[in-house]
Amino acid sequence: MLKTLMASIILVGATALPMQAQRQGPGCGPYDNCRGGRGGQGYYGQICTNDRNGRLNVRNGPGVNYRRWTQVRNGQTVMIVNSAMGHDGGRYRWQQVYINGREGWVRADYVCD
Repeated sequence: MLKTLMASIILVGATALPMQAQRQGPGCGPYDNCRGGRGGQGYYGQICTNDRNGRLNVRNGPGVNYRRWTQVRNGQTVMIVNSAMGHDGGRYRWQQVYINGREGWVRADYVCD
């Protein structure tokens, strides 16, 4: 009786494992808690300014007409979650970054891969 019970438990555990493995994996996948509790894909880049001690504005939207809410220092690593042409005439591409628990936008030509 005990052997039958143990065999049943092992079989149930073995069949449940593949379903669990499909939902979990390395990195930032659609089920992971990577972006402020929302999940999603992202990759990392480094802020690259012309000045070693420089800072880059982080804005509320993709363009200089959006308000600056913080700055990031040269060399700082940020998670990039989206990209768009600027809403300020479309001359520059902007990248949406996740930093300090919040999302903001920086000009893409100041982000090095």
